[in-house]
Amino acid sequence: MNLDNLFKSSSNKGKSGIKEQDLIISESADIISSIEEMYAIEGFSKPIFSKDMKEDFWSDKSLKIRNVIIDLRDKDHINETISELSTKLNVDISIIVIGNYDSIKLKSQLMALGANYVLWDSELNELLSAILSVTGKKVATENKKTRIAKRILILASKGGVGLSTISSLLCYALAKESNLKTLMVDHDSGALNADMFLGIKGLKVRQESNDLTNREVDNAIAKTYLSKSIDKLDYLMLEKNPEISSCHSETLYNLSNTLVDEYNFIIDSMSLSSFDELDKATFQERYHRVFIVCEQSVSSLRSYNLIKKRIDKLEHKIVFSQTRPAKDYVIPLDNAKVRIKQKESIDVFYESGLEKVFVHKGPDGVMETKFSDPIREILSILTGKTIQRKRKFKLFNK
Repeated sequence: MNLDNLFKSSSNKGKSGIKEQDLIISESADIISSIEEMYAIEGFSKPIFSKDMKEDFWSDKSLKIRNVIIDLRDKDHINETISELSTKLNVDISIIVIGNYDSIKLKSQLMALGANYVLWDSELNELLSAILSVTGKKVATENKKTRIAKRILILASKGGVGLSTISSLLCYALAKESNLKTLMVDHDSGALNADMFLGIKGLKVRQESNDLTNREVDNAIAKTYLSKSIDKLDYLMLEKNPEISSCHSETLYNLSNTLVDEYNFIIDSMSLSSFDELDKATFQERYHRVFIVCEQSVSSLRSYNLIKKRIDKLEHKIVFSQTRPAKDYVIPLDNAKVRIKQKESIDVFYESGLEKVFVHKGPDGVMETKFSDPIREILSILTGKTIQRKRKFKLFNK
């Protein structure tokens, strides 16, 4: 069989040009870490960091600075500092000042100099609102928080590629290791594996109903459908009702969407059959990032090409998952990437005895194995945090 004819898809041409970036000026490692995490979560271009204004970033033609965010908490002579800075900058560059003084007079004075002034808060809500305002993006209403949950889709190209395992561990890592409130929405009610992976005991799955599908659901009602895993991690699943099965994914989306103010991330773990139920017109607006889980088999790669056509130009990343030893696959991993024209991927390699680790040690035990390394890679993409696996060292016997 000539496999080349099975994998025909158009290649994406890379965009040329200089990316717009923000410059963060601060001497505080804590502020830099918090802002870097916020940028990663919001999907903004990675900012540049500097401890002072001595470096002449704005004269560098290889850079295109969009916002200069300067930390002047507990600093004197803020007006003079901003007046000096504004004379150096192109009029297209916005200045956002972070301070600790709750002063209308100071805010007005800085506005007269062309700068925005925000009070520092640990949640970064005011800062994010200011960034969204100067970039012309939609700002949340007064009744809603500026920072709402980022919705992530983990999509299986076919059954049996390790979707539940990967989704569960990612959610667990977001909550346990990154300390971020996370909701896992499991669209595959037939698998019933994720609750075991998340250590949920006595899971009671409620069935989808016409009443739930056809009426407006508020925040309080939605919370009654949640199951608790660990602190900052909740789980949502509905048993499919055969009479209204075509609405299953939409019902889960609407139910979880009432909780967007409660979480940092909502992770949709979705099988291919559930993906087929989604509305094509609104799909691209829903998701902050998309990860497609494949394996190096003919059926999975062909399925990926069909998915790629459906999602059109929506940016996504490939996760290659080996649920059995590499030698058992007809197509080698490197060859599989070539056939679907994907040079980069997140590779999850087969690890024997993984189920045994899950049963005896739970997700904490799995996060200590090499299987967790690609999960941490996804974690880094979503949060900007690099959290290394804890390695166990054994002392030599004398």
